[in-house]
Amino acid sequence: MPTAPAKKEMMIVATDYFTKWIEAEALSSTKEDDVERFIWRNIICRFGCPQSLVTDNGSQFIGKQITAFFKKYGIKQHLSTPRYPQGNGQAEASNKIILDCLKKRLEGAEGKWVDELPGVLWAYRTTMRRSTSETPFSLAYGTEAIIPPHIIVPSIGIEVGSIKQNSEQMRLNLDLLEGKREKAIVRESRKREKEGRRLKDPEANILP
Repeated sequence: MPTAPAKKEMMIVATDYFTKWIEAEALSSTKEDDVERFIWRNIICRFGCPQSLVTDNGSQFIGKQITAFFKKYGIKQHLSTPRYPQGNGQAEASNKIILDCLKKRLEGAEGKWVDELPGVLWAYRTTMRRSTSETPFSLAYGTEAIIPPHIIVPSIGIEVGSIKQNSEQMRLNLDLLEGKREKAIVRESRKREKEGRRLKDPEANILP
C-alpha cells in the first residue's frame, strides 16, 4: 500500500468464513505484537474468541509469542501451505475487494487510503454477498444497518417506529436469525459444490 501518515503502508485483514464480515486495519508494521493487538481488539473484544484462524506462514503468525496467544484463548491455527499460499482463498478474495474499492475512491490520492478504509469496510458489510444472499451485517447482528439513503429517504419503519416497536422487531429479528444463517449455509454449500464440479470437469462450462 502507498505510505500514509504515521508511516502506515500495510494492512492486516481478517474475514469470517461464514458471514463474510471483514475486519481490517492500517499498520506501520506487521510484527507479532501488531497481529496480537489486532486479533484482540478487532475480533475477540467484538465477537468473542474464534474457534480457529487460517493464516499464511509469515513469521508474525508462527512465532512463539503469537502461538502462545492462540493457545491462551483456545484458538486453533491452520496454516496455508508454503507451496500454495493461495489456499487461504477467503483472504485472497477479501484483499482484492478492499484494494479494488480503495482504488476507485482514491483517484490519485493514494496516501489517503487509511482515511477511506472505514468507509470501504462499511460499504462491504452492508452490501449483499452473492454466496449467502445476505449482507455480512445482517448475518452478524440479525438486522440490517440503517445506511445514509435510509436517512435521506426514510423507510416506513424509520418514520413510524417507536421504541417499543423497535424492541419487538429486534427480538423478532434475533428469533429469525438462526434460520437466516442456516439458509445462508445451504447457499454457500451449494455454491462450493458447483465450483467443485466445475474444477473437476472444466468442459462442463463449454457450450457446444
